[in-house]
Amino acid sequence: MKNILLQHKEYPLIASPQLAKELGTAAATFLQKLHFLISENRKYKQKKNLTVHLNRKWWFHTFEEWQSTLGLFSVSTIKRAVAKLKELGLIEINKLSKIKSMRVNYYTINYKKLKQLFGISAGAAKPQPAPKPVSEIIQGTEAPIHTEAAAEDIATIPREHRALYRQLRQYKLDIAHDDPRLFYWEKVSRTVLAYTASAPNRLNLNKWQWHSPEQILPAELIRI
Repeated sequence: MKNILLQHKEYPLIASPQLAKELGTAAATFLQKLHFLISENRKYKQKKNLTVHLNRKWWFHTFEEWQSTLGLFSVSTIKRAVAKLKELGLIEINKLSKIKSMRVNYYTINYKKLKQLFGISAGAAKPQPAPKPVSEIIQGTEAPIHTEAAAEDIATIPREHRALYRQLRQYKLDIAHDDPRLFYWEKVSRTVLAYTASAPNRLNLNKWQWHSPEQILPAELIRI
């Protein structure tokens, strides 16, 4: 009776609420399913799709197979989800088949990046580190140093940067409308937004306070 809501040979789709909020339901579901498929001690009827390359497990699927496996999203939606996850560095894609005519994609998860961005680890629970001394806690400000840009200032921002600026401000990133880094961040906007959105959980910040880019973004983005 416990499976009464599922049709024959179906399984429930599961996605982390945190990832679904930050990445969208399709990308979060894809990531969760890929983790299931490449995890150890899993008995799955398509085990032949699993391979090991450079001591890491990879799963082979065509987009049509992903559609069947996920059972909910269109191929175009899955392609967009894969592109987003790849851009953020959360998954890696490789063509590992030795048969040249079989140029299909194999997928694996970058767990280090997953933990870096969202504080999520797939490994066994580990003892939590001792709380940081007060002096090491990243302190924000109650009000931003850079006040919200006026309408006439917004009009001077290139159109493609306005949405990024507004989204970053919604996440309480203390940045000026004329910061030159906005020009470069547009090229990696999803990465910048992911780091900014995950900062409260990743760095244990007060989400109601304002923080500077230097406080929450990695050095490679700050130096751009």
